[in-house]
Amino acid sequence: MLCDVIALSAEVQPSRRIETAWTEQQPAQSEYEMLEGIYISASGMLPKATRQEAIANNLANTEVAGFKRDSMFLREVQEAKKRLSGDYPDWRINRFEGIWTDLDQGELRHTGDMFDVALSDKGFFAVRTAAGTQYTRNGNFAKNAEGVLTTVLGHPVLDENGADIVIPDQFQVPIIDESGVVRGRDELTGEDTVIARLQVSDFPDLYDPVVKAQSPYQVPLKKSPDGYFTTEPGVVPLRVEDISVSQGFLEEANVDPVIEMVKMIDIFRSYEADQKAIQVQDTTLDRAVNDVGVVRR
Repeated sequence: MLCDVIALSAEVQPSRRIETAWTEQQPAQSEYEMLEGIYISASGMLPKATRQEAIANNLANTEVAGFKRDSMFLREVQEAKKRLSGDYPDWRINRFEGIWTDLDQGELRHTGDMFDVALSDKGFFAVRTAAGTQYTRNGNFAKNAEGVLTTVLGHPVLDENGADIVIPDQFQVPIIDESGVVRGRDELTGEDTVIARLQVSDFPDLYDPVVKAQSPYQVPLKKSPDGYFTTEPGVVPLRVEDISVSQGFLEEANVDPVIEMVKMIDIFRSYEADQKAIQVQDTTLDRAVNDVGVVRR
């Protein structure tokens, strides 16, 4: 009789162990739902944090001449296609696609300074930096001790031949016409001498709808830490011949502080809501594991 019981136990016990192991590997359905909710809330917080940084940078540069505000792309279309096709959208990933720069024209502000110039249309001034030629819309120029026309950061402004623009000592201030030609005027004779012509470059890919429709969007220009624009590999700038330069003016940043502040508050409230949702779900999951799942005797 004892042998029969031992044999029966040997046959039943392995199946019981398998069943127990399978049960331990399968979390409860409510646990899956709770983790999914945390993932969804967290995936909403990631792009909001990045967008908040972009808005803060916009507000910090509202007084910088020629500054262009930044915004961001979200990977919404691909996820919407998944949902329409019956697939389950992957909301657990950061849907941040990249930063794009709004190149809309800023308003021109009269300063009266002969070293201030502004572009009234498309194009960028070219400057020489340690990292190579870079581009800017900030026409707040100055003349250094060597007579070189420079930006406020001290980088030389380039002419149409790629050389530095040197203003001779006999000319106190430059005279820059609408076409970007820099002249010096002799105070005694009143005669004008052509010194150089400002190099103004542009990038057609910035306005090409086919290029802008690419996913992910390949930005032809990106901002450098100094606030200039640098070209991506393979991007070739084109010289702009028909330009409109205004001397004694500066282009203001195309940032509306009021709108940016409203956006910042809206994003903060939305971020805070996701944060509270995670806290609630975490508390509920903690109770489900430590209270509901406890075997009481």
